[in-house]
Amino acid sequence: MAAAPERFPMAVCLSKDGDTRFLGHLDFARLVERSLRRSGLPIVNTQGFNPRQKVSFIDALPVGVASEGEWFTLSLYEDRTPEALRERLEPALPECVRLVEVRRGSAPAPSRVRYRLAVTAHPRSAEDALSVLLQREHFVLDDARGRPIDVRAALSAGLAGAGFIEVELSADPGSAPRPALVAGALAALARESGAPPPVFGVFTKLQSEPERRRKEIAWDDVVAAEALSASSAESCSSTPERAKRAG
Repeated sequence: MAAAPERFPMAVCLSKDGDTRFLGHLDFARLVERSLRRSGLPIVNTQGFNPRQKVSFIDALPVGVASEGEWFTLSLYEDRTPEALRERLEPALPECVRLVEVRRGSAPAPSRVRYRLAVTAHPRSAEDALSVLLQREHFVLDDARGRPIDVRAALSAGLAGAGFIEVELSADPGSAPRPALVAGALAALARESGAPPPVFGVFTKLQSEPERRRKEIAWDDVVAAEALSASSAESCSSTPERAKRAG
């Protein structure tokens, strides 16, 4: 019996901002597949009448949410270094998609995911509401389908900065965290207290890697008033300079 061909899994992390945040998960996956084809990398395909590239995403990002860390795993039938993969893939990506990291092995599946919620109006109301929410044991809110969801149960930690709120949400297998529910809870709590509800702008999924968290302020289950230095990218013009992109 012939031995199975060797496969080389690679984990790739992309950012997603600007207009690409309005792409649904399937559209974004097709965008990534087209970029991989343009790169000319030796990617393993599925078997059958309609072969597709073997690409596996960690989760599906909600439409309208930007991201600094969309991880997926691909398999190569020829070994490549992370540096060689980056060199081929980076120029093939479209605008508003940036290659953040490449590593050998499968993409990490974090148990918690961090989001930054930009606050465009009434930031003090957002900060006070977050403080109240963190002190609650439960806070039930109906989702878009009318189903009751305990927002507090999914909220692991949170802090307030200058013009934004950062929250850490539990990531259950097969169900992506929904930062919009946290924003809805903060608005509801602000109204309960008689304060004007905060107005939110872009939501951004942040990288949740342990090595990044060690460089930042330790997270406690309290609200911190200090501003963090990072800020979300709301348009393509804010992305760093990169190699020339494919059209």
